[in-house]
Amino acid sequence: METSSLSNEVKEIQSLYGIVGREDALKKALIAIRANKHLLIEGQVGVGKTILALVIAKYLKRHFYRLDGDERYTERKLTGWFDPPFVIKMGYVKDAFFPGPLTSTMEKGGILFINELNRMPEGVQNVLLPAMDEKQIEIPKIGKIRAKEGFIVIATQNPREFIGTTALSEALRDRFELLTLNYQTREEEVAIVEHNTAIGDGEIIELAVDVARATRSHPDIKRGASVRAAMSMALIMMQKSSVYEAACLALPTRIEINENAKKKVDAIINEVVRKCLSKRGNIKGNPGSKLHLPINIVSAKSSNTMADVSTYEIIDKLNRYINLSGVPPEEVGWVIAQNYPSVKIKCKDAILLRFMKRIAILAIINRTLRLLGPTKTPTEIKRKPHLFSDDDEIDLEDTLEQILEKRHWGSEDVIVESKEPRKMACALMIDASLSMSGEKLAIATASIAVLAYKMKTICFSLIIFNNYAKVMKSIVQKITVESLISDLLDIYAMGLTNIEDALRVGSEELEKVMVKDKFGIIITDGNYTAGKDPREVAERYPKLFVIMLESRDSSSVLCEEMATIGNGKLFKVSSFDEIPRIIYKVLRM
Repeated sequence: METSSLSNEVKEIQSLYGIVGREDALKKALIAIRANKHLLIEGQVGVGKTILALVIAKYLKRHFYRLDGDERYTERKLTGWFDPPFVIKMGYVKDAFFPGPLTSTMEKGGILFINELNRMPEGVQNVLLPAMDEKQIEIPKIGKIRAKEGFIVIATQNPREFIGTTALSEALRDRFELLTLNYQTREEEVAIVEHNTAIGDGEIIELAVDVARATRSHPDIKRGASVRAAMSMALIMMQKSSVYEAACLALPTRIEINENAKKKVDAIINEVVRKCLSKRGNIKGNPGSKLHLPINIVSAKSSNTMADVSTYEIIDKLNRYINLSGVPPEEVGWVIAQNYPSVKIKCKDAILLRFMKRIAILAIINRTLRLLGPTKTPTEIKRKPHLFSDDDEIDLEDTLEQILEKRHWGSEDVIVESKEPRKMACALMIDASLSMSGEKLAIATASIAVLAYKMKTICFSLIIFNNYAKVMKSIVQKITVESLISDLLDIYAMGLTNIEDALRVGSEELEKVMVKDKFGIIITDGNYTAGKDPREVAERYPKLFVIMLESRDSSSVLCEEMATIGNGKLFKVSSFDEIPRIIYKVLRM
């Protein structure tokens, strides 16, 4: 398609649907969809991912089905299900089948829009693969459903560093074209607020936009406000409300405060407002794109007391302690994390150290998410009679057995399969006597902490051991992932190896909770040099999994025996990078 024609179409979409800016994004989306390519739109909350997908579908006059990603979404809800009464009358035929959104959209050659795809379970995501790749899916007892010409999937996702999301599998990502949306310029955000609120007071609009934008770089705010917050602020201010009142009403639900912030949310918001008011009359517009800068530095800079220092000054300071020349931008954070323990000894700049620690924490979480890959909450199947309030899957075979010989039957005869999250308690014990630094301890811990956060069904304790065992997090204690990693970065590998004490403390931690599924995970080389023989304590565990770090000093015999006595399994690894997926595998056993 000619460039001029495409530009005219973009202008038409902007005019028809009130879209401000986004010329490049609209062009790319049109090109991808016209080429029958599946599109993944990635960006922060509130940058307009959903709106962009909706207006493109409307403009192209395509059948459009929207669904929202949710960890409880099931494969049958996506593809479709058989209705028991119809099956009894007609058997397993297509007329007894109720198509789900995927099947329905394929048959109509439309657009399936999935909002926040990376919140769906991995198994549900994988159902999309044959539909996207081969344009067909297999429905048991019916056969193949083939997609009509024009069927595509458009999906949105939050950035991968969001802990509450799942990284898409490589196979699924490979089926998409990627479109990244960032925050728009100040001028565009002002125009968006003006268009959507119909407010004629430019000063109110500009102040609302400036306050929303300022939250994105405040040291105590982890996730800043989008332009939606600016719209709300402006509308509230029009009701004769002060800017402080408007901000305290509009912002708290649209920002995320850092866990280590010492001020309350209203105090932080008031601070942001005061700073914006003090700059009135001296606003110079958009500060410019940061896309070419290392993402870990940009993220940490937005959450630290160095927010007013230029990024290049920060890199210059860091280079005094760590050689960052030649390091790819995406690896800068991890290099800082690896060097943090040694730099901490040399560096006397407390602000720089806090900044480096923040970068290290972000890098460890990001790396852990990459190493973990796609995850799914462990569940157990329970069968029960159907209630009208249930949203569970019907077990068709059991239901038919229940009702075939009955003249009259009711909802209580319909048997449903309920997938319920499996509650677990884990004692994670990590050998801190090994020649490893804080970031390696943190990778192992971040694995269980991130999984516990995502799955919401795991309570865990963290025990670090050398000469003796130390509880870093009790099983009944709630600590954020960031705080836990922060504590671990300050630990030095030293001392002897008292495996027996670690196992004893871990067993005591598990006794504190009333959960059926309890187990221990110990990460060690198995070469104990202090305490009693750990085999005696291993038998206290319902299950004990041993992750052995292979080295010249590792004792595979002891590790194997501990795992056998503890009714668990031994995993041998040569790198800490292997540990996250092994921990996830254990949780799925």
